[in-house]
Amino acid sequence: MDFYLDSWERGRIMAAMRLSPRELEPTPEAPRDVDAGSSRIARRELREALVVFFLVTLACALLWQLRGAIPLVGRFLHDLIASIFLLVPTILLTRQKEDFAEYGLVFQPVVRGLLFFAALSAAVFPTFWLGFVTYYGVVCRRERAGMATLSVYRRMCRSYGAGFRLARLQSGWRFAWLSLIQVGVVALPEEYFFRGYIQTKLERVWPPQRRWLGGGLGRALLITSLLFALGHVLVDLNPLRFAVFFPSLVFGWMRSATGSILAPVLFHATSNLVSDVLHRGYF
Repeated sequence: MDFYLDSWERGRIMAAMRLSPRELEPTPEAPRDVDAGSSRIARRELREALVVFFLVTLACALLWQLRGAIPLVGRFLHDLIASIFLLVPTILLTRQKEDFAEYGLVFQPVVRGLLFFAALSAAVFPTFWLGFVTYYGVVCRRERAGMATLSVYRRMCRSYGAGFRLARLQSGWRFAWLSLIQVGVVALPEEYFFRGYIQTKLERVWPPQRRWLGGGLGRALLITSLLFALGHVLVDLNPLRFAVFFPSLVFGWMRSATGSILAPVLFHATSNLVSDVLHRGYF
């Protein structure tokens, strides 16, 4: 009986509205509209990230080229570049009324960030030290044997081989000042821009497909690291700078795993300091 009532009611409504039965059927357009909207948002996020990256890189490259012609630029070059890395994302996210915490541009959770930094430092830096000594031992033996090497290696290997020399390291207060510079002028601005702003934008386009210890692994991490390395190369036109692609993968993974730029900032700064200590001690 209910079936006939429903059929009768359906026919009465169609007659009143002059609709065909097909026009009363549910349409599948809503999911399609949602997908189209998501695609538009993804394209917009990708376009914004790439445009901002290239404009910021262009500005930094221009400052690098002007450092000799304009003494004031040369004196404050690194401060100017750091300011660009910090101000551009801040202005954009403020104008767009974005949540800075979603971009990891906060230090919370502090404990998780410090634990990741400490654990990874204990695992990586002793291994890096061993690899550093092994690598340059092989390269410098080849150079002294007359085998072809890059000119930069020929200069470096002249003073390599006497072991680690503590006397070549900077004094305590100079090292403390260098540490502050590495954190505030180098690591924080670069992580703020690349791991905070750029990586978050790209993860909205390509969400991580896999995770390891909470850190996302995927296309966004790779492309962020590629842009990070490309930015270094394009600024001073030194192809050896592309090597920063590999530590960038670690920085990005730490940002994703902790939800904050705290761990990558500390690890980035410490990596630069360890590299400086090794180069001063051995060369």
